Amino acid sequence: MRGPFLLLEMRGIGKSFPGVRALDAVDFELCAGEVHVLLGENGAGKSTLMRILSGACSSDTGEIRLDGQSVVIHSPHQARALGISTIYQEFNLVPHLSAGVNIFLGREPAQAFGIVNHRRLHRRAGEVLTQLGIRLDPATPVERLSVAQQQMVEVARALAFDARILIMDEPTSALTAAESRTLFALVRSVRDRGVGIIYISHRMEEIFALGDRVTVLRDGRRVATRAVAEVTVGELIRLMADRELKDHFPRRRVPPGEPVLEVSQVSTRDKLRT
Repeated sequence: MRGPFLLLEMRGIGKSFPGVRALDAVDFELCAGEVHVLLGENGAGKSTLMRILSGACSSDTGEIRLDGQSVVIHSPHQARALGISTIYQEFNLVPHLSAGVNIFLGREPAQAFGIVNHRRLHRRAGEVLTQLGIRLDPATPVERLSVAQQQMVEVARALAFDARILIMDEPTSALTAAESRTLFALVRSVRDRGVGIIYISHRMEEIFALGDRVTVLRDGRRVATRAVAEVTVGELIRLMADRELKDHFPRRRVPPGEPVLEVSQVSTRDKLRT
């Protein structure tokens, strides 16, 4: 039986900023049809590594290989042309335009004299949404959509641009528990289409719900890559923070002190009286 297809290799990636060694010879790889979680505390180097992959900045050292071929990614436009799409915490959508227009923004189907064929655009957008199991009218303006629905539009746009690698940066940070479950189903659907997903999250439950592998960065270095099925929360915390789980939230008994806030005789017209 053949092993998984290696889609991406990042070898020996180094990056320095004035006074800071952000990345130190980091290796990372991604297979087609897997969710590879990138884990680390703030400042560990996750964002810098993904900015290099997405073309937002260049590395000082190292090599990126796609499908076994060495590439140099100079810009986000070139990254998208190579099939690499990023969904940031702050969405890159045009609020007053429809979901369908946002999905095909920059590649709108045109008719005579370059006029956008909106009927065809929304039909194609509807097909993309349906394939992903997303129930959403593509003619709806983005500003009327929930945060979860806007995120789904971002995913649909990435796949409409033939993304083979999808970077998701803290995608549940503004979602409710129910919305997160819907997103998880969408992520699994995208993974099952053969897309390689790099999933950045600090939430341990998400790692075990979605991840196939996890790579831990600490102080700009890769400290481990593990199969998610073979690690525990305690081991990940130890790798990420270089301390044991029992030390992560140490118990301290502190006697109550003087009040730091007192409220009296406060009222509102409708809801609060005290």
